[in-house]
Amino acid sequence: MTLKYPDNNVERSIELSVETATNEDTQAISLILAKSFYNFPEFAHWIYPFLQFTINEDLRYRLRSHSPLYFCLVAKLDQGNYQTTTQQTSHSLLRCKTTERVRTIGQNPYNSNLIVVGTVEIALRSPSVWSSHLQYPYISNLAVRKEYRRLGIGSKLLHKCEEIALNWGFKETRLHVLDNNNSAKQLYKNNGYQVSSTETNWSNLWFDYSPRLLLKKQISTN
Repeated sequence: MTLKYPDNNVERSIELSVETATNEDTQAISLILAKSFYNFPEFAHWIYPFLQFTINEDLRYRLRSHSPLYFCLVAKLDQGNYQTTTQQTSHSLLRCKTTERVRTIGQNPYNSNLIVVGTVEIALRSPSVWSSHLQYPYISNLAVRKEYRRLGIGSKLLHKCEEIALNWGFKETRLHVLDNNNSAKQLYKNNGYQVSSTETNWSNLWFDYSPRLLLKKQISTN
């Protein structure tokens, strides 16, 4: 991955790896998900450890299923390399050119400097219990650590999910996003996702209500 810094227009190469998640990654993943999808006021931050524990247990259960039609992916950066680079330049980055080498799914060489900076899940899902429609690849829980956003990591995770969907024999992926999540909506738009329908978000009626958008993408095989 090549990062361009606005202060001196210098490009530095940082390797990003996308791998299948293991049990050793679940603590980092659950923290990223808790911080990304739940925004509690400061006086209620004590809730995060309990929320993280619940997310962690749910994730470990999914990983134990060993389903061939489910993947949890993690994006990892070399912490030492990244810290050295940011110490030499401004941390406010303009853009990322995705020239990184991505490891094949399943490879996970041990490296104590690698830190989890993003995650995503993909699985086959049915429209509903009573539906006669066929299953489809559904992307969920796409999240990137706050300090590593706007570097193209989310796009790389999406692309890897689309590769998995193609390997399963599908040419379409679907996902949901809240209508008030403008940054996520822009990410999906930039990656070719289009709004298919708007749904009532019953789970958030007592909090910050926002309808859910169902997005779809036809995957190019070129």
